[in-house]
Amino acid sequence: MSEIELSRRERKKDKTRDCIFRAAIKLFRDRGFEETTVDDITEKADVAKGTFFNYFPRKEAVLGYLSEVWIVGAEEGGEAILAAKTPAREKLVLLLCGMAEQYEEDRELSSYVIIQSLNRAFQASEDVHQRWHEPLAMVIKRGQENREFRRDVDADRAAFVLHGVYMATLFMWLKCPDVEFKLQDELRARLALVVDGLAA
Repeated sequence: MSEIELSRRERKKDKTRDCIFRAAIKLFRDRGFEETTVDDITEKADVAKGTFFNYFPRKEAVLGYLSEVWIVGAEEGGEAILAAKTPAREKLVLLLCGMAEQYEEDRELSSYVIIQSLNRAFQASEDVHQRWHEPLAMVIKRGQENREFRRDVDADRAAFVLHGVYMATLFMWLKCPDVEFKLQDELRARLALVVDGLAA
């Protein structure tokens, strides 16, 4: 098979996956995740049930794919933040708030996405945590080199603490309806407490 034929086949596969994915997300938002079945998705996407399972082993896998789409989007935004000539303190807050932006679009759907994201994060083949840990630790190390942050703090430990604050805030916003706050505002306030503790 020629490279052109392989490329055409890959494009067709990508198009089919995207069609199924978009149909599923539309249904999840309109009907709710629990109420949407694989049959509903295949009908809306106009594909056979077997075709769905070629791309997604189960309905929950669509959420895992959405999580990856969000992560990639946040990583792309993160590249600009890392390259900017702004203080390390601001970079840390912007990186983590950028991660949270996607979740704000659909709170109900996001509560399912975060569960799938965590399931993926603890699989040996996944590197979700590492993909975010490394940029945070790098910014902290640069801040230490520039004397913006204390040098007696382990950068990796500080990155884990920041990510822990991020996850706890996100979980509280998603899963504790009695505790009402704006995600970005609360996240910035909590991160400020930690980042201030790093200040030189």
